[in-house]
Amino acid sequence: MPQRTLARTAAGDPLLGLVEDRFRLLRHCPICGDRNDEEVFDRRLDEVQRRIRRLDERIVRTVATSTPGLLAQLRLLAAFYEESANGAGRRGSLLIQAIAEGVTQLEARISLPPTISTGLRTSADSGGL
Repeated sequence: MPQRTLARTAAGDPLLGLVEDRFRLLRHCPICGDRNDEEVFDRRLDEVQRRIRRLDERIVRTVATSTPGLLAQLRLLAAFYEESANGAGRRGSLLIQAIAEGVTQLEARISLPPTISTGLRTSADSGGL
């Protein structure tokens, strides 16, 4: 796929931004509050975790429209396994389904070279006969 087509396709894929927002929230989570005030810290931590879960739900229900979108989902799937003692769980199962659907849709858009799609054969293909 030409680089320009890939960039244009990726630009229309919301997954890149959603996954990046999720990891950005996670990175900033430990510094989200004043640890001296445990109640404030807990409240802010809970809010960040709820926002991350909402993003996760959107991500696992979105089908990628680009290769970079699929790669972003795979990055998140790896994070699900790292974050949980029980594997990826329900979110991971839903994400695997979305990834599979994205692969299927992207594959359907790839056109085969003319010699393959038309079924042309050479004498070498038929054993020289």
